[in-house]
Amino acid sequence: MGVTIEDIYRLFEKSFDYLLILDDRGRIAHMSVALAKETTGDENGGVSGRIVDDVFNGASLDIIRDTTGKLATGDGPELIIWKTRPGRPSIPLRVVTETTASGRLFMFWGNRFATLENLTYKDEWKRIERAKELACIYAVAEWIEVSMSTEEFFTHLPRYLRDGMHYPEHVIVFSVYQEREYGKKPDAERFIKTDLVIEGHLRGSIYVAYDTNDLDFLPEEQRMMDEITRTLVLALERKELKGSIDKRQHELHRERAKLDTLNSYMDRINRGFEESKTRLETIFQAIPDTVAIIDCERNVIMTNTDKYVPGDKCYKTFFDSDRACLDCRLAKILKQKAPITLEIQHGDRFYEAHALPIFDKNHHVDGIIEFYRDISDKRNYEQQLQQADKLASLGQLVSGIGHEINNPNQFIRGNVKIIAQAMEDILPLTDAYYETHPGLKIARLNYDFFRKHIVTLIQDMANGSERIKGIVESLKRFARKDEGLLIDKVDLNVIIRESVRLAHNQIHKSADVELELAETLPEFKGNVQKMEQVIINLIINASQAIPEQRRGVIEVLTEFDDTDVVAQIRDNGSGMSEGTIKQVFDPFFTTKRARGGTGLGLSIVYRIVEEHGGTIAVSSTIGEGTTFTIKIPHTRKDSKVGTGAAESSSGEQQ
Repeated sequence: MGVTIEDIYRLFEKSFDYLLILDDRGRIAHMSVALAKETTGDENGGVSGRIVDDVFNGASLDIIRDTTGKLATGDGPELIIWKTRPGRPSIPLRVVTETTASGRLFMFWGNRFATLENLTYKDEWKRIERAKELACIYAVAEWIEVSMSTEEFFTHLPRYLRDGMHYPEHVIVFSVYQEREYGKKPDAERFIKTDLVIEGHLRGSIYVAYDTNDLDFLPEEQRMMDEITRTLVLALERKELKGSIDKRQHELHRERAKLDTLNSYMDRINRGFEESKTRLETIFQAIPDTVAIIDCERNVIMTNTDKYVPGDKCYKTFFDSDRACLDCRLAKILKQKAPITLEIQHGDRFYEAHALPIFDKNHHVDGIIEFYRDISDKRNYEQQLQQADKLASLGQLVSGIGHEINNPNQFIRGNVKIIAQAMEDILPLTDAYYETHPGLKIARLNYDFFRKHIVTLIQDMANGSERIKGIVESLKRFARKDEGLLIDKVDLNVIIRESVRLAHNQIHKSADVELELAETLPEFKGNVQKMEQVIINLIINASQAIPEQRRGVIEVLTEFDDTDVVAQIRDNGSGMSEGTIKQVFDPFFTTKRARGGTGLGLSIVYRIVEEHGGTIAVSSTIGEGTTFTIKIPHTRKDSKVGTGAAESSSGEQQ
């Protein structure tokens, strides 16, 4: 164990009866038992670590404050008269100050039987020198503890040793430790030398000399250096022990390096195997499909992509499932011992899986190697082609059905007009007849009821026939082949009315349609059929967003803002989440796949609007509804465009 601060204090008390050491924060570092008894009456001396304000008062506290304040500025006294307890004599004490690594220290010291009268110059001189030596020992001991390395300690050692020497301004300090020199070796004939002997070996020396041969060393200075050296040797022995541990660790590292060398040699022996393995891994990583080697326990041994980490079960790694797949390829191969190929589905993704058995030397299945190819896009394209083929067939069918419906409808329209004209001639005659025959009935209806409703019935027949004609013409126009050119004059209000009429059968069961169309909406150049496709798609999507348990409302609004023709389709349905909004225009993204959705409708809408140089935006709130806003650019000389009254009729909502 090394020399501690408490050891230094005990050494001080052997030289002085009265001893008080303060730090620069007014805290008592040490107080001898004798001085504590004379001043505070405490016979145990338990005041170390306390603030002087908590221990002293009155004249004693004033003396301490005054003395330390003056010493800090270099004007302090060398001798003070210490006031003790009432009835006890005053004590003359010497005072010194010293700057250490942790701050300034103040030391008050004296002896029990010393008085002002019997303090001779020689005694005081010896005691002052002893105090300087002890302060120096204290400072060096503290510096040993706080220095971070032996290099730092020996580099700054001279400034601590000088303060303990009789002629500090002439002191030269030179140190050697482990063949490294610190400072300049003195040329003086006389010097103090102390050796650093650690574990029986001379590791270095400390030389202290004066820069002139006219000055002699005191015996006390040699004694001080011996005490400092003993303290330093103990500290260095502790560091040597740590160094021994570090050395052992270094040896362990060297042994590990030898093992690494041996492993390297073994690796070279197996170079052929490693080269083959590297080639196999390179080929393995280059395969574009996902490849996995799976053992008979369904553990993934190796994959060719960083996305999947080996070590877990195959169904957990690739499909995030807690149980084996129902169509497990491994189970089939263990039974059949032959390769298999099949198509599997995970979520909305489709994969083509090829699995081949891996045999051991006894021709037993030891695992499988499986290839996964994502064919989701291929399947979606096939569905798109099927849908396009259905639409083409539907277009031909619509043209034929329209022709077949139009023929009988022409008869109905012509006959309704004749009946209406005939009723204009017949009704005056039947009215006259009814006056003389009040019990008259026509079609088993009382005449007054018949007379009141017959004109309305005929007009409803005429309106229905005209509506059939309009629907058929809209279907034929919607289904006819489109060249895709943007050369039509597009009236968005007309397109919205026809689109509502065409989609009426799909939307009237779940929602009412309310139209608010600007009266003076300008035309723009575009493609009528494509814009019809946009509006129909958005209206049908809005109706499908209405929950089944309630009836909804779909609002369609148009306006012109001097730059763009604007249309809004707004519903009060279920709304969409933020994640859905971000993907709603992506091809093949759909939330209605279970109901036959392909995920192409809104992506086509987005493309058509872009073709017209416009933009489409969506805003939605869960539980409140969704709004799609379309803006088609239009340049118009007359910018004085008004927005008319809302156009809403029961006929448009049916």
